[in-house]
Amino acid sequence: MKNLLNNMSKIWFFIFFILLLVIYIIIQLTSPIPKKELTLATGIIGSDSYAYGMSYKSLLEEDGVKLNVLPTKGSLDTLKYLKNKKADIGFVHSGVLEHKREFSFESLASVYNEPLWIFYRDNGYNVNYIIEAVGKKIALSATNDGTLDLAQKLSSSNQLMDKVILSYSYDKYALKQLKNKDIDFFITLASKNNQYIQELLKDSTIKLMDVKRFKAYIQKYNYLTYIDLFEGSIDLYRNIPSSNMHILSTTQNLVTRDDVPHELIRILLKKVKDVHGNLNMDYIDTIPNEEAKIYIENGESWLETIFPYWIASNIDRLKLFLIPLIWLIIPLFKSIIPLYIFTTRSKIFKWYEKLDDINEKIINKEDKNIIIKSMKALKDEIETKTHVPLSYKGEYYNLIVHIELLENKIKQL
Repeated sequence: MKNLLNNMSKIWFFIFFILLLVIYIIIQLTSPIPKKELTLATGIIGSDSYAYGMSYKSLLEEDGVKLNVLPTKGSLDTLKYLKNKKADIGFVHSGVLEHKREFSFESLASVYNEPLWIFYRDNGYNVNYIIEAVGKKIALSATNDGTLDLAQKLSSSNQLMDKVILSYSYDKYALKQLKNKDIDFFITLASKNNQYIQELLKDSTIKLMDVKRFKAYIQKYNYLTYIDLFEGSIDLYRNIPSSNMHILSTTQNLVTRDDVPHELIRILLKKVKDVHGNLNMDYIDTIPNEEAKIYIENGESWLETIFPYWIASNIDRLKLFLIPLIWLIIPLFKSIIPLYIFTTRSKIFKWYEKLDDINEKIINKEDKNIIIKSMKALKDEIETKTHVPLSYKGEYYNLIVHIELLENKIKQL
């Protein structure tokens, strides 16, 4: 029984070695495991996108992924970093990449809304239409260059491009400039929790435009949406705003180069989902990234629910090879018994071969001492050096009978 187990263990070791060799070859043929590092381009330090980027960074560190958060001037600046491969992924406002075929980027997800704020100095009447800015001095936010792209589109649709005086200003200076009458309007993209937006909203001499034709804008520009600002929703005590309002809003999308490894995209999206909740592709401007599309539609794979991400990822890398691997394993398992039979019988055949050599020497009447010496060596090998399983003892004892027949022949020499 012990010898049987020894022989079987050798066979299993051989099969295990073959499987390891096959897996090693498959891994070598597939793409290598990517470097666990990404660079994310966000808005300026202090912006929502920068804060979210730092949240992703903290969560990714738990999975051993390094995220470099790169602050930029906004969407337009981010595109330059992506194009020059100084960033792998970046926040880009919806609409910025529309009809820009020179950028071969892919969209990962629409992440969160960022409102468009149009402030004006209170001159005793309400301004509800962008076209009313004819002849006025308009300052665009230099804090977020995505404001420029959207403002140009809205101005063009209202035929204002040559009928206003454009300048740039940082959000923190806008309130002072409006109060000093250096500008008449200030336009910016920012979160409602932004410090400077709050200052503008709470100043009694400054008003926020209630965009009356918001539905027309979102119909014309399908990447725009709107936000309802209900009475008192900003500040209940001061009743800001003093009435229900509608403002336009863009969406911050995550955009990637097409050469970023799928494994890193998937693990980033897992963390983005942890921060923002459900993800979608409602306002993307470019072709969707396939890995992102699969993740958003199907969620985590069952492997990811069982194993840590990187183990699940490596198993998933081999999924295309599972069927051929199974077809290889089945014949290997089927060959175990024939292989075992062959290895056992080959020992007996080897002894018969030596027995035939001795018989030839007897027939040729060679030196009797040499023949006796050869026979003794064969019997020692059979009886002491090699063991035969019980299931093959019949063939073994047939061999012993033949040895005894030859021994009788030797005695007659």
